[in-house]
Amino acid sequence: MRALEADPLRAFADRTPVGQELRGTVEKVLPFGVFVDLGDGIIGLLPSREIYGRPAVSPVEEFEVGGEITVVVTEIELPARRIFLSRPEVGRHEGATSAT
Repeated sequence: MRALEADPLRAFADRTPVGQELRGTVEKVLPFGVFVDLGDGIIGLLPSREIYGRPAVSPVEEFEVGGEITVVVTEIELPARRIFLSRPEVGRHEGATSAT
């Protein structure tokens, strides 16, 4: 049955261009980055090196699970089923849209 349903990652990739700003919810914080729930079961990775365009001391210090953040889609790898994110430039997040 599941094979007959549309792939949510493919649908996300079709409607979301690289460079688009989205609002998401922090799902998990690890030393190498932050997993962000973009809605519809789609989770993206905000690597530590992409946080504010510089290596972060520790993502744990800057993000709280359940908190909302603005991110920019930097890469969608359909074969590997991965989405990479970065933080928007300061002052540009006012126009972010919700991924849901």
